[in-house]
Amino acid sequence: MAQLGDVPTPEILIVGGGVIGCSIAYHLTQRGVRDVVVVERATLGSGSTSRAAGGIRQQFSNEANIRIGMYGVDFFAHFRERLGLAEDDNTDMDFRQVGYLFLLTDEREWAEFQQNVVLQRSLGVPVETLTPSQAADLVPGLNTEGILGATYCPTDGHGSQHEVTQGFAKGARRGGAQFWENCAVTGLQREGRRIVEVQTERGPVRPGLVIGCAGAWSALLGEMAGVEIPVHPLRRTLFFTEAFDELPAHIPMTIDMGTGFYFRREGPGFLIGETDESQPPGFDTTTDWRWLETVVEHAIHRVPRFERLTVRSGWSGLYDTSPDDNAIIGAVPELDNFYVATGYSGHGIMQAPATGLLISEMILDGRAHSIDISELGLDRFRSGQLHRERNII
Repeated sequence: MAQLGDVPTPEILIVGGGVIGCSIAYHLTQRGVRDVVVVERATLGSGSTSRAAGGIRQQFSNEANIRIGMYGVDFFAHFRERLGLAEDDNTDMDFRQVGYLFLLTDEREWAEFQQNVVLQRSLGVPVETLTPSQAADLVPGLNTEGILGATYCPTDGHGSQHEVTQGFAKGARRGGAQFWENCAVTGLQREGRRIVEVQTERGPVRPGLVIGCAGAWSALLGEMAGVEIPVHPLRRTLFFTEAFDELPAHIPMTIDMGTGFYFRREGPGFLIGETDESQPPGFDTTTDWRWLETVVEHAIHRVPRFERLTVRSGWSGLYDTSPDDNAIIGAVPELDNFYVATGYSGHGIMQAPATGLLISEMILDGRAHSIDISELGLDRFRSGQLHRERNII
């Protein structure tokens, strides 16, 4: 790495070592950029990434997100091959393409999802609409009361966010990237339209370009640079059950859109959860055991067999939520050397591969050309041209 006196001067400094930051580092090194440093305040993937549910899907309501999801599904389906992992490297993100099943109970929402299916299918996603009885064929014992219909895509699924993050980091290290763990950013020095210095717990750094991948902490990073990044933290709690054999081992990730309750297999048991959107923004990640009562009530209503589930543990993590529940990817208009990739609103794991590709194109080619993500730029919040998604799992 180049230095100016005792001060490192990397070509690119990435703030945040979660799955997004590691993917960007990997994709940049794949394009030949060797002088990349990732600074992470704790350990790689220990923030929001570590508390994700690992969902991977293509069922979105706008073309950019659908194409981002399609790229991610293809990448994860060929994960080891894409990363060039050696035969003796046991990194495996365990992508289980069990499908995503959305259950719709509201007339307006059901109509919207059917419209979404038309768009998704036109782009090549093998999604289909199902009757309530067809949905029950996929989830034996499903209570179809109130369900108007469902959408299902068999190539969606879930995987291990830890292995995804470590896989990207391994690939980036092979390409020359450095990772500074346990190294928080404490300040940014700005001169005119440029960030000229970044203060870290290892001392100052003078990078050529900064990429903010700070997740739920992105607004704080923006404040350091004197710009507004409209991301706030939202606590999301997941619960894990003991082994449960009253449902098949192969079952889709299922979301009841009426309540927001979702579940999927986690080993021999289940992961269950539901986002409490009534709580105020904040950084508290204390496991919210009071919320379990609501989750269990909705679980038993939709799958009565779940009355016999035993919850063994739980954890809480943070969504990095944007005003329209869409990612913010691209340049910060007020600065010439500051990019952000944040605000994923629960979609970070599934959108990480495409984000790395697209940010690398923006930096090295002048624009993102593999997928048109012009509607995901930070300037949409200035113009009011928002494209809302739901921050469902």
